[in-house]
Amino acid sequence: MIILYSQYFKAENSRKYGRRINVEKAKNYSDEKLAGILKAINVKYEVRDAHYSRMPYEDSKMFVIDANIKKSTILKIIQDKL
Repeated sequence: MIILYSQYFKAENSRKYGRRINVEKAKNYSDEKLAGILKAINVKYEVRDAHYSRMPYEDSKMFVIDANIKKSTILKIIQDKL
């Protein structure tokens, strides 16, 4: 099981606050695009409301993915498709 927070992909977040992809690619991010990418690569996922630990005061989405893929690999795939 892999957990991805929407903070990983937001361009306004610094790496210190959780962004895990290139800032230029992050400018194209939306929760709907991420859901579309996950559907396109045929993984089962669930979206939940959550708070990311580095930014507990900000509402976030948590994508719980059921796949046998490394987290770093799925982050690279998402970055390439954004």
